Amino acid sequence: MFTPLNQEEGKIVQLLTTSATAFTKGNAVKFTSGYAAAAASGDAFVDYIALETKTSATGDGLDTIKCYKVDPSVRCQVTLSTTFVQATHAGNRYDISAAGTIDLAATTDKVFLLERGSGTTGEGYFQQAIA
Repeated sequence: MFTPLNQEEGKIVQLLTTSATAFTKGNAVKFTSGYAAAAASGDAFVDYIALETKTSATGDGLDTIKCYKVDPSVRCQVTLSTTFVQATHAGNRYDISAAGTIDLAATTDKVFLLERGSGTTGEGYFQQAIA
């Protein structure tokens, strides 16, 4: 789960959704073919966080979902795939392993800059992919 910790004002948007897609509150959302879809492992961008849990109607663009717009200035609390180790993980960029988890073993897309953590919870910033 991804939870914004600052800069919340004015960033809530309503997006048209892809057909029959399951969204979970607090999980990452991306665009695909012009519509909002749940993000997944291997996605190089996270642009939004879902603010509600729902399954969209059948048919692209026939339903909407409320989302929070994230950018590199928005600090987020995140769920980590494994236990945080300061000397190993702090200051590194990681991928998402599911719509609501940062994968501490994957650094291909480098979507999230992890600054600190404790147990399986971390804090940091979503960023554009770094090649």
